[in-house]
Amino acid sequence: MDIKQNLELIKTTGAISEGGFKALANLRADLEQGFLKRQWGRPKYLMEVAVLKDMKFPTPDAKYWQCTLERDIQFQNLVNLSYDYKEKLADIEIKEAEKEELWKGTSRIARAKMKKLAIQIEREKTNLAYMGKQASEMLREIVDWTELIKKVEPQLKYSKDNPEEHMPEAFLLRFAEQKRIIDEIGATDMNGAMNLIGLGKSASKYWQQRNGLAPALDT
Repeated sequence: MDIKQNLELIKTTGAISEGGFKALANLRADLEQGFLKRQWGRPKYLMEVAVLKDMKFPTPDAKYWQCTLERDIQFQNLVNLSYDYKEKLADIEIKEAEKEELWKGTSRIARAKMKKLAIQIEREKTNLAYMGKQASEMLREIVDWTELIKKVEPQLKYSKDNPEEHMPEAFLLRFAEQKRIIDEIGATDMNGAMNLIGLGKSASKYWQQRNGLAPALDT
């Protein structure tokens, strides 16, 4: 991502005041770091706590199959993004060829069209940078899901080839826990209550595993 080029673009449009642009330009280093640090996908922490929460996936087998599903989804997203990336490269090539053809013209409309194509090419190249960042984040998620799969694999009780074999036990535990919560708190918003409690328990469990003791949370 060329932040300097993007700042120049903003400056030339005149959409913001000169003072406003100077304030923005002073943030160039921060904007560059922000782009590099931004997480486009889910952090590994949220994969473990928000996705693989015990209430919804109470057994290692249930977690294993969910990890496998999540990884495959991210891989398919990466494949589709790769096609989009290649298509955008082709779009840029077409626009550059159209721009070259218009260069031969001398009319005002030809010059205006050429200018518009130049802007479109710049936009497409900027989008490519964002797509590259998205692709790297998708790759990170694929790697993280694989690590989580390897983490639960030694604990598997059922087949790694039949995704339904573990379900009778996993769903029995899940439904029993859901019923226990409903009976205990008398929640009218069952889904909301279970989600909140499940997240709290997952976060507490994660904290215990990493730090040796749980934070002061009523979970």
